[in-house]
Amino acid sequence: MHAKRKEEINLDENKIIPYIEPIFRFCYKRLSNRCDAEDLASEIICHILEGMNKYQIESLDAWVWRIAHNRYARFIDNRNKNQIVLSCEDELFDIADYSDVDEDNTQEQYETVFRCLHTLSSEYKNIFVDYYIGELSIRSLAKKYSLSETTIKWRLNVGRRKIRDRIGENKMDKVYQRISWDTKTCNGNMNPDAYLHTQISRAICLAAYEKPLTVEEISISTGIPTMYVEDELPRLEYGDAICKVGNKYVTDFIIFRLKDRKQTEDVSASVIGMLADKFAVILREAEDKINALDFYGNDFGMSRLGYIIVPYLLRQKIRSIKEERLNMENGPYPPRKDGGYGWFIVEETVDESENCAEYDSGCNIVGDDSGNTSYIYYYWIGKYFDLNVYRTGTWWMCENGIPQKSVNGVVPKEALSEEDAAHLIEINLLIKSEAGFSLNFPHFTAEQFGKFVSLFDMNDDKLNDLLAEWILSVRKNFEKFVPKHLHDQINQWVSGYLHQIIGYVTDELIRRGILRKPDGEKPLTDGVFCVEGKYINL
Repeated sequence: MHAKRKEEINLDENKIIPYIEPIFRFCYKRLSNRCDAEDLASEIICHILEGMNKYQIESLDAWVWRIAHNRYARFIDNRNKNQIVLSCEDELFDIADYSDVDEDNTQEQYETVFRCLHTLSSEYKNIFVDYYIGELSIRSLAKKYSLSETTIKWRLNVGRRKIRDRIGENKMDKVYQRISWDTKTCNGNMNPDAYLHTQISRAICLAAYEKPLTVEEISISTGIPTMYVEDELPRLEYGDAICKVGNKYVTDFIIFRLKDRKQTEDVSASVIGMLADKFAVILREAEDKINALDFYGNDFGMSRLGYIIVPYLLRQKIRSIKEERLNMENGPYPPRKDGGYGWFIVEETVDESENCAEYDSGCNIVGDDSGNTSYIYYYWIGKYFDLNVYRTGTWWMCENGIPQKSVNGVVPKEALSEEDAAHLIEINLLIKSEAGFSLNFPHFTAEQFGKFVSLFDMNDDKLNDLLAEWILSVRKNFEKFVPKHLHDQINQWVSGYLHQIIGYVTDELIRRGILRKPDGEKPLTDGVFCVEGKYINL
């Protein structure tokens, strides 16, 4: 007998059915163990089916029994090498690469095999559970899953092989480590905590970050049973955290890992000092001119007013160079299945206590609904940011028209209840005065703010070249560690990251004594200011 490559002839797999029972009797006669016989018979049948899809068989009968004898010899050889002593009904476990087994570690072996069982996809796992635990027959399984008995035996055999391979390779010993992330949104309308707050969801996204993986591959990579992976994936898909590619899954957002963060910080290190040098000069040059302006707060000094002008000028400069000189457009935020829009921004942290967003910066803007428009702006830095200043402070003041009720920064006592005044004083937005209460932040008209900004000259070709080179370097660095399927998100991510330079420069100016050091006992509100009559695009 010999086999040739299959060309035109396609054997009907039903021709194997008459051989199933004789093959089982062949195995049982030699092994005297029903479970061993079923396992070997299944392996023989599957090998036959696999060969039928590859070869043109001249004599099916001779070929079948040749395979049966060869597989029997291999089965005996492997069992002699790898056998562990277990009862007949537990023959599934006679596949592990263990030796010198005793009663003390049998339970550990069971746990290892069952953990491995749970890494199988549902098409294999469910049949395994029903066969070995539910004790359903092959025929019953075929009816339950609407499959042929041959397919059921095929899946049992494939499952056995997968478990054997996995236990033999690493015995499924996994070190489970907590994944610490700082999760937020990229200026989008969505709730990251609805999708990425669990350890399972994070582990799945981290495993499928570099390349698409099947459910089984995710399970093996994470050590999470497939049943939990399969339960989690629909929710992650709906939240656009994961997308499906064929029968695989891949993460749909950038994960800023610790190693990536370190590389990017190194790129920015030299720029921080040069920017601090520039601001040290322009803040000093403007110091004497400030008092000539008539806005409330002109006597605060540059050590406080610098918290306003540094982020204002840097944000304007970065935006101009990125969009106008480098043509680095962010593009629209993508619509989401949950009705929102935008992307996740995820940064890995050392542990849950680390604030990796301490150098993040932004600007919260609040306006009132009255006819006399007034806006309160709040430039903030992550490490000094107090959300109460925004939520229960600037927001409340605008809703209640406090800026309009103030005259030269003074708010009459009757405009506030004692309770409200006490709260605003506590969060450092008001100070008590003889006339009532005074705003603890500058108050401008639109014209006054324009004059204030004009005192600071950032027109510097050398500085522009430096910032352009830095922005490109940051982007190129992102391209190195961001998987290619996520490259369309890089510009948006870079935009958010670039503003961290504001936090670093501010800290450097504090270290040099140019900006006043935050009190520590009270929220830093030196970045708060009010502008009347015109919305300022910050």
